Amino acid sequence: MADKILHGPKNNSYVEMTSLGEFFFNQAERYGNNICQVDANINKSETYSSVKLRSVRLAIALQYRGITSKDVVLSCSKNTLDNAIPIIASLYLGAKVISLDPSLEEVSVDMIEGSLDESNVNPEIIVLGNSDKYAKFSDLTNPKEDEDKFRPVKVDVHDTAVMLYSSGTTGLPKAICHSHHSFLQSLYLRKNFSYDYNSILHFTTFSWITGMIILCRMFLDGGARVFCDDVDGETILRIIQDYKLAAVFLATFHTYKLTRIDKSKVVKYDTSSLHYIMTGGTAITAEQSKRLMALFPNVQIFFGYGMTEIGRISVFYPKTDRDFMSSKLTSCGRVAPGTSLKIVNPETDETLGPNHVGEIRVKSPSMMTEYYNLDSSQCFDNDSFLKTGDLGYYDDNKCLYVVGRLKEIFKYKLWHIVPSSVESVVLEHPAVKEAVVVGVPREEEGEVPAACVVLKEGFSAGKDEIEEFVAERVSDREKLRAGIVFVTELPKTPTGKVIRKDVQEWVVKVLNDLNN
Repeated sequence: MADKILHGPKNNSYVEMTSLGEFFFNQAERYGNNICQVDANINKSETYSSVKLRSVRLAIALQYRGITSKDVVLSCSKNTLDNAIPIIASLYLGAKVISLDPSLEEVSVDMIEGSLDESNVNPEIIVLGNSDKYAKFSDLTNPKEDEDKFRPVKVDVHDTAVMLYSSGTTGLPKAICHSHHSFLQSLYLRKNFSYDYNSILHFTTFSWITGMIILCRMFLDGGARVFCDDVDGETILRIIQDYKLAAVFLATFHTYKLTRIDKSKVVKYDTSSLHYIMTGGTAITAEQSKRLMALFPNVQIFFGYGMTEIGRISVFYPKTDRDFMSSKLTSCGRVAPGTSLKIVNPETDETLGPNHVGEIRVKSPSMMTEYYNLDSSQCFDNDSFLKTGDLGYYDDNKCLYVVGRLKEIFKYKLWHIVPSSVESVVLEHPAVKEAVVVGVPREEEGEVPAACVVLKEGFSAGKDEIEEFVAERVSDREKLRAGIVFVTELPKTPTGKVIRKDVQEWVVKVLNDLNN
């Protein structure tokens, strides 16, 4: 069995036994005059020294209010020059930090007040902005007495530091707990095998692990983190040009904003500083990879695989995998440093070899410590590998492919249907922009394949046309026997992941109404 387990390169980076608070404090001290963060919405920047000073002042104000390492500090904000400060300040005190989805921001105060009315806790609410009712963030970052003597609180580095919610695409979100040590492991595991860049543009907020990792990564090397609101593709090019960015991190669905730009407009912008485009979160098609490569021929494009419970699981590395990067366009790379991975038959627990689809299971020093207030034991197998719930396989070159979710599989008669396999065929139709395949319950047959389809703007295609197109390219059991439902958009999380349970409920309702 041992030869069927994939191992990433050995990690020789030394990870200091330090807290995240000490990490942020020391690195900000080290890179004082470097630009730390840039809000491209308003073209304003801030140095590491300023971030450190404001974080220290807020930490002192929170100490006055009795915040200690036993407390949890929750934040809910879009990306601004202010929203990293409460996180860093709380970590200075050893408090646990958690961020809510910023799409809740407009109703966050009312929502939190309503939630607190139903709970037994009575925390203080601090507002990032103006308020006549609650304390204001701006007032708490005023100068403090002896602020130059402040130092982060010493804590057990194995205590929980960061909590992040799972995406909740197949059920209720779970709070994933990372210790100071496990989170820094995730950061340092990348150091020797990653890419050198001193600036990066991103859109994810701190409610996503990528937002937190990018924040930490910039502190590690003294680079600049540039952020902005959701914008069009041409604005992304302008930001790359204006700030001479070396890297961009985009959710997969954001990459289409770039590839839809007219090429005559692309040449207007100087993107010669750009070396890396990193993407992930959802699968990327070979066709989209080719479009990106054609648009940015001198840029290295990385499609990685990771999860909030661990961080990065796999990606290609330019020093060793350059040939694979251009030939294996749908692969999400090779196993990350310090990480072990196996493919398992979920019904028999047998460890599978190359080119066999099964559940991806992973072991890593950057593993989460637990799900908050939940029994996490069932999430691991007998060898302490995390059951990811993702379906995938690796090929003879040990390159990994993710093909779907275990919970998304449904059974038609005696056969298991992997939705992503059928979806990839539906997406080949020239009129189809997006597609989700689900099972529609039928008494005798189990769940029968159906598709929910979004057409490209300006294109038209009928149900019969798409059904026939798919039938010619899939096995008999994978045909869309239950039908097709057309919609203008699919329900998604803020990072672009389709909320499948909502899609299935809608498709089942529509098709049942049509048949009754």
